[in-house]
Amino acid sequence: MKSSVNTYGFINAKLRAKIGDIRNPQLQEDLLKAGSLVEAIGILKEHGYESAAQVYDKTGDLQLVELSLLNDEITDLMRVSKFLDGEPKNLLKILLTRIEVENVKNAIRLWYSSAIHHRPISYRSAYLVKYKIVNDINYTSIINAVTFDNIIEAVGSSWYENVLRQFSLEEIESNGLFELESALDKKVIDLLYQASNALKKDDKNIAIKLFKMEVDLKNIIMLVRYGWFHQLESERLSSILYPYSRVYKDDITKVYINSNPKNRSVESLLKEKYQDLSNLVNDSFTDNKLKMINQVRALERYLFTKKGKLFENCLGGKPFTIATPLAYFYLREQQYSVICGILGGKYYGVDSKEIEGLIL
Repeated sequence: MKSSVNTYGFINAKLRAKIGDIRNPQLQEDLLKAGSLVEAIGILKEHGYESAAQVYDKTGDLQLVELSLLNDEITDLMRVSKFLDGEPKNLLKILLTRIEVENVKNAIRLWYSSAIHHRPISYRSAYLVKYKIVNDINYTSIINAVTFDNIIEAVGSSWYENVLRQFSLEEIESNGLFELESALDKKVIDLLYQASNALKKDDKNIAIKLFKMEVDLKNIIMLVRYGWFHQLESERLSSILYPYSRVYKDDITKVYINSNPKNRSVESLLKEKYQDLSNLVNDSFTDNKLKMINQVRALERYLFTKKGKLFENCLGGKPFTIATPLAYFYLREQQYSVICGILGGKYYGVDSKEIEGLIL
C-alpha cells in the first residue's frame, strides 16, 4: 500500500494546476461570446482541445465532437485513478462507473428504439463509447440484441447482471425504460456509499459529507421534476429516490410524496429547510409548460452551483486527503457538461444569454 501522505502530496502537485485551469472562467466566457459554432470550435482549439477541434474539422459532426470530449475526460480520469491504491482507488473507480452507466443506458436506449419501436439506429451507434471504462461490457451486443436475455449476457458477470435480471422484456415493452434506468442509477449510489464508507477516517468524513450532500440535491431535483412537474404517482416516485440522505428520511418528504400528485406543494417541501430554493419555483400548476420547465431548470442550476461550492471548499481543507481528486473528478465532469451545453446552443443558434441561463 502506498503512503497516503506521499500519494496525496503527489496528486495535489499534479492536479492543482489543472484544477486552476478548469476553474478559470475564461474558456466559458470565450465560448459564450463566439458568434457561431465554427468560431466556438476554434476557441476550443486555442484552449487545448485540439483533438475535439480536429474531429469537427474532419466531420462537421457535433456529436462526434462531444464523443471526443468524453473520451478525453474518461482517459484523464482513468489516469488520475491510477495514482491511488486500495479503497481510495475503488471510490474513484465507482465515480468513473457513473460515466459507464450513462453509456450502458444509451446503448439500451438504442436497442429499445430498434427492437421495440423498429427505428433505424445504425448512425446513432457511432456516438457511443464502445471500449472498457470500468467493467467488461459488450456494447455492440447490447445494441444488436435480439432478446432481453442477450442484453444480460452482454454485461457479463458485472453487477449490471443482477440489476437487469429484475426486469423482463414484457415489463419494458409495457412500461418503457424508466424503472430500469432508475434501478441502475440507484445501484451506483449504493456502490458510492459503500466505497465512501470503506475509507479511512479523514477520507471517509470528506467523501460521506459530499456524498450525502449530492444525494440530497439529486433527491430534491427528482421530487420537483418527477413529483411536481410530471406528477408521478406516489409509489413510483418513492421507488426512484436515493436513500442515505436527510431529504429521503424527512417526514415532510413523505407527506409530499403521498399527496395527490396534482396538489403537491413544492413550497411546503422546501420552505422549512430550503427556503432559498422554494423562491425559485412558482408553487402552482399551470398550462404554461415552458414556464414550469424553466422553473425546474432554475432549481437545478442553483443546486448544481451549491454542489460546486461545496466541492471547491474541500480544496481548502486538509491537504493529504482524497478531497483534491474528488474535487477534480467533479470539476472535470462539470467542465464537460458546460462545454457541450454551449456548443449545442451555438449549433442551434441560441442567444448567448439564453445559453448561459440553461447550462449547468
